[in-house]
Amino acid sequence: MLKNYYIRLISLILLIAICCSVFGQVLLKLIELTSDYYKFLIILTPLILVFTRYSNIYLKINNIGMKYFIEAATTKKEKVTWIFPFILTLNTLLAHGFGVSVGREGVAVQLGGAIGGNLAADEFSKERKQFFVKLGMICGFAGLFQTPLAAVVFILEVVSEKFRFSFEKLSEYVTYVVGAYTSALVSHKLGLEKFFVDVDISKVNIDVVFILKLILIGVIFVFVGILFVMLQRKIKELVGFNSKISWLLLGIFIIVSIVFEYRYASLGTNLIGLSFTNVEQIKIYDFILKIILTALCTGIGFSGGEVTPLFAIGTTCGVILGTWLGLPILVTAALGYCLVFSAASKTYIAPIFLALEVFGYKLMFFAVIPAILIYLINKRYSIYK
Repeated sequence: MLKNYYIRLISLILLIAICCSVFGQVLLKLIELTSDYYKFLIILTPLILVFTRYSNIYLKINNIGMKYFIEAATTKKEKVTWIFPFILTLNTLLAHGFGVSVGREGVAVQLGGAIGGNLAADEFSKERKQFFVKLGMICGFAGLFQTPLAAVVFILEVVSEKFRFSFEKLSEYVTYVVGAYTSALVSHKLGLEKFFVDVDISKVNIDVVFILKLILIGVIFVFVGILFVMLQRKIKELVGFNSKISWLLLGIFIIVSIVFEYRYASLGTNLIGLSFTNVEQIKIYDFILKIILTALCTGIGFSGGEVTPLFAIGTTCGVILGTWLGLPILVTAALGYCLVFSAASKTYIAPIFLALEVFGYKLMFFAVIPAILIYLINKRYSIYK
């Protein structure tokens, strides 16, 4: 049994790393190939929504999502079939290929949870099965974003894991960290590039005024994240009340996309890139429209997720706040990248490690005060609740 356990454990980590690397590279290549043709493809998004809905219903996986795997990591759940991750991946690739404003972490985390759940042997205890699901989710996030420490803390916070420090728990946490680092390393070695910006804070004048401004932007980032969650919930409620509303909302997405020349299509990596290289091209309304269109697309049922669009929302909001408050724009953009996502997912420690792994250890310290504000302000709102 022991040998079987470790074989399953190693297989889980490597399989998820390979899948995430392939998925990430295929997705980026697909976006590169199709983005010049969004003016034709975005008109066809109703067909993608129909396919997504009916494929999920036909295969009886329409009720499986992040909430399902969060519950699977904490309570007894039946294994999902192996067809689930394939359909989720296909639906996500189709959404991005046709310009839908969604993320990509849904595939990585849910695929990881599905693989973890299926590789846990039937004779394993309930706790060990839950451990495999959590490890799979962690390796999925780490493999796709290559932020292993943030992946560990993020998943444990999302599943409401209470941090305990018994010998057994410490051993479990070490396995999570080793698995996350291995998944990130393998994914990178297979060709998936990591996003990293070394933010220079040497010219930042850290005084009382700066700290007060840091608190102010932290509060704003929290409420931007909450706004996204509230809007997404309201859209889901409307669609649940009358499914025909989804076609009206999709029509709004198509019209706005055409008017703004597909600026808010897909992940939003174009906005993230501009926020760190050509800040003068960021518009004051960028983060508002990205909030609306991503909440709309995820709310009516497209597959993909919200994390990368939340990164885009945060960075563009950070650029605007940095400009208005006279703060270093790269600093505020980087903080927005980490904090809006964390505010919307109700995670408090994850943004600190995300800042460390994406922007360098110096920015990590600037993220501490805003992370505390997320804890103090946001008690109920999360995209995963």
